[in-house]
Amino acid sequence: MARVLEQLLSPRSVAVVGASPKAGSVGGEILRNLQRCGFPGAIFPVNPKYATVDGIPCVSSVAELPDGVDLAILAINRDLVLDEVESCAKRGIRNLVIITAGFKESGNAGVERERVLRESIRRHGLNVVGPNCMGIINSSPSVHLNASFSRWFPQGGGIAFISQSGSLGETLLECFGNAGLGVSLFVNLGNRAGLSENDFLAHLASEPACSAIFLYLESFAAPAGFREHVERISKTKPVVVLKAGRTEAGAAAVASHTGSLASSDAIVEAFLNQCGALRVTTIQEALTALRAMERGVLPRGDRVAILTNAGGAGIIAADACERVGIAVPAFGERARRELALFLPAEAGLGNPIDMIATAGAADYGQGLAVGLTEADAAIVIFRPPLVLKDAPEAVADRIVEGALTAPDKPVLICTLSEQSTPAVEHLRAARLPVYAMPETAVEALAVLNRARRIRESWQAPEAPRSFDRTRARVVIERVVAEGRVGLYFEEGAEILTAYGIPVCAFRYVTSADEAVTAAKTLGYPLVAKVDSPQLFHRFEHGAVITGIAGEGELCDAVDRLKSVVRRAGFEGARILLQEMRRGRELIYGVERDPSFGPIVMFGLGGTFVEALNDVAFAVAPVSPYQAAATVHSIRSFRLLEAFRGEEAADLPALVDLLTSLSHLAIDLPDVAEIDLNPVIANARDAAAVDILIKLQPTPI
Repeated sequence: MARVLEQLLSPRSVAVVGASPKAGSVGGEILRNLQRCGFPGAIFPVNPKYATVDGIPCVSSVAELPDGVDLAILAINRDLVLDEVESCAKRGIRNLVIITAGFKESGNAGVERERVLRESIRRHGLNVVGPNCMGIINSSPSVHLNASFSRWFPQGGGIAFISQSGSLGETLLECFGNAGLGVSLFVNLGNRAGLSENDFLAHLASEPACSAIFLYLESFAAPAGFREHVERISKTKPVVVLKAGRTEAGAAAVASHTGSLASSDAIVEAFLNQCGALRVTTIQEALTALRAMERGVLPRGDRVAILTNAGGAGIIAADACERVGIAVPAFGERARRELALFLPAEAGLGNPIDMIATAGAADYGQGLAVGLTEADAAIVIFRPPLVLKDAPEAVADRIVEGALTAPDKPVLICTLSEQSTPAVEHLRAARLPVYAMPETAVEALAVLNRARRIRESWQAPEAPRSFDRTRARVVIERVVAEGRVGLYFEEGAEILTAYGIPVCAFRYVTSADEAVTAAKTLGYPLVAKVDSPQLFHRFEHGAVITGIAGEGELCDAVDRLKSVVRRAGFEGARILLQEMRRGRELIYGVERDPSFGPIVMFGLGGTFVEALNDVAFAVAPVSPYQAAATVHSIRSFRLLEAFRGEEAADLPALVDLLTSLSHLAIDLPDVAEIDLNPVIANARDAAAVDILIKLQPTPI
């Protein structure tokens, strides 16, 4: 259930515990920030040393505060925090911001101190930000709250900013201010002993004044909850994430390729994509993305019209569009005729529309209106020439008017200058994003297109699926009862079949005569293998023979594999015959991440999988849309399409297999690893020909 955070974020009264008139004291700075920002509610300093602080009457303890205080900010010695939290709870103050450091970030004593704090928060049902945090800011016109020691008080706007770091958070607030971005809410999470990013996401999901959410995170408090909230929010408003740091991969040895190929950041990337978050990797990317999001308008498609008074810049923009998959379509005859009515003969009437340096305000307004009829978005490049036909502010006003002819289409501006001029301020006031360079404007449009595709993905219907979970669990229970963690091929095949995952035709044989008989059913060519729960990688042991074309080769292969079993001493090993499938070799896998739970892998398989490392990951469960995106994301995807006489692989089958495997990973927690390498895909289907399944060790 979502917490009620209105009194925390929009309090009518605030107590500052630890307020002081001393210059440079944290409590004093917070008190003065509350005054400077124009907080309209009551402010109560709490400090036994003073009768007044900065002209405001001061009480000596929390117990002396009047009834109905909404928020208490604790900026006191760490040894006093636990007692003051209890005092606030007794006084009926449910919302706290604990600025004080010295908790889990400071060694064993701090870890224990935070454990007690968490217990107190849970017992009293408190809403707590921190400890070890900078505080919170709400610059909405009706609130004007700066309950922090930040030097920056952002202008109001539609962006909510949640940061795990205080110092970087303040830096970003400064950057946002310089960029003219409207941030109304800032929360520094600190140690997250009470509230986490998930609590604020739940609150912001239904906050109408919030048009976009930006998070700086170094870790996820609860990935499953984060995914649930962001999936819901991203259907109506963008969630931009700057994620730093690496997840611990864990020390357990893995037998599968999945575990050896997985990197924490690859999983984070997949997780955020599946959530519907827009991941950025630098502060500059964050600024570019958020500036584009401010207006809250997404394109309906990938077509852009480029309007410019500098031909070279228009060409650069068009080239950048092609690199990121944005179409710059040729205009139709009707649009060219309309442009010719007001542009000079020297102008270029294609796309980009090169209006040449003499273009005036009216040209920009009319040209943009025409361009927007031919595209889903527009990039407008305006560099004031030496000889101005109209004032830059007049041009900016006409650009705004042109944008209003299609209010449902994004318009991005490029000025070819870093200067913030009155014309730029006019454009920003109309919530049109302004960039210095054309490539940056194109990057911003690419972000808007990513956001559009995310919203479209939630509208993709998913057909109901049914699996035979009981059939799969019976196999696992039998293996566990026998004290094994590895499975035979036929046991793995049984589990996969229960989840609708195709497996190649196979037979077990004990002699050359049985093999010849089995071949009459399977057909040549054949593959012969040693099958043992102890054998994880057959090629290293010479335990697989491919391309068996007749009886003589088959009998020889069976004898050779029996020798391999005798030399290696594989207990309970069996000889496995399989049809030899033709097609692309792929790899599918399952691994369990300590933070995100079951993850699935897809990529180019075979013997070179680790050398090529062309794989992609997804966090279970995986929808068909997400599975398709995962399949398309590998570098060698073109090899799955038709080329040089080869038919395309059955892509729906590849997508269905990945989706089903993700459900298997969730339903069967006893499964530690799965490695299907290779899965052979052709134009008709895809089937597993090698199956490695490893169970979780049974606790002693």
